[in-house]
Amino acid sequence: MSRYPLLTTLPGLLFFVSGFTATAEPNNIISLNANAHVCNSKDETARLAINPQLQEMARALVEFKPTKFCFILPDAAEVVLLQQHSGFIEFDYKSQVLYTFSHYVVERALTANSH
Repeated sequence: MSRYPLLTTLPGLLFFVSGFTATAEPNNIISLNANAHVCNSKDETARLAINPQLQEMARALVEFKPTKFCFILPDAAEVVLLQQHSGFIEFDYKSQVLYTFSHYVVERALTANSH
């Protein structure tokens, strides 16, 4: 056990803080199309992202009524890209971590941020 526990945890804490602030940089801002199908669950989004037919059915459902996991974001929005996954992205919108499918991202913005 260290006599100075703060000194042993400080490097990890600094890494966490610097990693957190890096996600808010202006070059991570992307645009989403109006009426994007958005989810608050990474697992649900990943499940839907691998099956286009299931994704279409889920979208039709949330167009009728938002569900526990997903809804339609009515207006186009600028969001902070946190991470790209296969078929979907993780983003920050109004201090909330959300997920949407890659085809709702304005292509020009996604390309500019991936280089």
